Amino acid sequence: MSSSAKPTDSYRHILRYTGLFGSVQALSVVLSVVRNKLTALFIGTVGMGLADLYMRTADLVGQGTNFGIAFSAVRRLAALAGTGHQRAAALYARVVRTWTLLAAALGAAVCVAASPLISMTAMGSASSWPAFALLAPVVAFTTLSGGEMAILKGLRRLRALATASVVSALLTLLFTAPLYALWGLAGILPALNLSALGAYVAMRYAATRALPWRPAPLSGGFLRAGRGMLGLGLAYVGAGIMGAGAELAVRLGLLHSGGTQGTLGLYAAGFTLTVSYARLVFTAMDADYFARLSAAMSQRGTMNTTVNRQTDVLVLLIVPFLLAFALALPLLVRLLYTAQFADVIPMVICASGYMYFKALFSPSAYLPLAAGHSWTYMWMELTYDLFFATAVIAGYALGGLAGAGLGLTLGGAFNYLLVRLVYRRRYGLRTSRAVAGRALWMGLLLAAGLASAFVPWPALRWSVGVATLLTSSLLALVFFRKA
Repeated sequence: MSSSAKPTDSYRHILRYTGLFGSVQALSVVLSVVRNKLTALFIGTVGMGLADLYMRTADLVGQGTNFGIAFSAVRRLAALAGTGHQRAAALYARVVRTWTLLAAALGAAVCVAASPLISMTAMGSASSWPAFALLAPVVAFTTLSGGEMAILKGLRRLRALATASVVSALLTLLFTAPLYALWGLAGILPALNLSALGAYVAMRYAATRALPWRPAPLSGGFLRAGRGMLGLGLAYVGAGIMGAGAELAVRLGLLHSGGTQGTLGLYAAGFTLTVSYARLVFTAMDADYFARLSAAMSQRGTMNTTVNRQTDVLVLLIVPFLLAFALALPLLVRLLYTAQFADVIPMVICASGYMYFKALFSPSAYLPLAAGHSWTYMWMELTYDLFFATAVIAGYALGGLAGAGLGLTLGGAFNYLLVRLVYRRRYGLRTSRAVAGRALWMGLLLAAGLASAFVPWPALRWSVGVATLLTSSLLALVFFRKA
């Protein structure tokens, strides 16, 4: 590793912030586990599929109307706060909140206006437009929450952000469970709206403790001051739209490939098991890593050190997690959901490789954003989204849910190869031999452990699974003790 690395690039620093946000995410996961269990009991696979479709729709509308403020505001706020310009930071926070308020109103209006078209596309009929129109508050509150999160990140109020995230997860549980129990499928839309409101209240309370909430939507000066922020966020918006669109396209593709609302519920559960619960390892990326990488972009050696060390930590943490998760999966599905969801187990096993590749490509994927090359980021995301949607839909058509899981893993592998090829040439990205060697060994252990899950003999299946889990955990522990 380069000796030019700053103390904030040390393994100890990375582990500390990964531990902070990982612990918070773990608590959020526990709350979401309870919520998903109750959701599965009260509304079943059909209800989960419908709720997932509504959320993907709200995400798509929100990504298309939020101006990328949740991302683009962070860099400027961090620069102002980091140099001690507190008054300037406070004024810029007013700009952020002003534009966030306008973006939320725009998103709600677009959601209502486009609801007949959305209903026709998603349901094959415009008759469900009132349900999609009722997603407008979800879009608005989610956009407002993004603005408050940007302020917390920019001001480096990371503990406050972590606390607000937990409170948000707790409120979501408190809102959804009673509504699903009392109203069944009719409780989905009220639950989504109240959950979005609860998240906004939690984020706004945390952010206003740092800076008072004083937007000025009628001030020409504040509107003009936000134009630079919008310019930076446009490509990020484009990438968000494409990502949300790809997710929605997958859901519609499953329906057109012979799936049902129940199939969407199973896919949503499998996706949650694969991605959402493993995401606790990645939660420090946005809040901590992006700022460190942005500061390191001026020196190629330091930049490579920063990327390599972040990749190292992610791979060494994610592989034991995935192996333990695979071993416990049959029990977890019954605990987290119901026996109806047993069919997602092969999908989750086949899709687990995606999270390994995500650990490999995520630190590198931030490079164009840290360099201010947002259009490069957008085109890379577009290429990946097209491959991802095609691979998952084709995988489902050929092999059902297990095929969809394999398609997800192939999408991750494709994105890793794409990032390495393009950013090696553009940014001089290099992987150290030591990091590459550890990643290879951990990948082989993961492949062996996941493959053993399909072995029909329980003794051999458990022997290989436990052996790979213990070996990967020991390798990670030994390395971190020496680092």
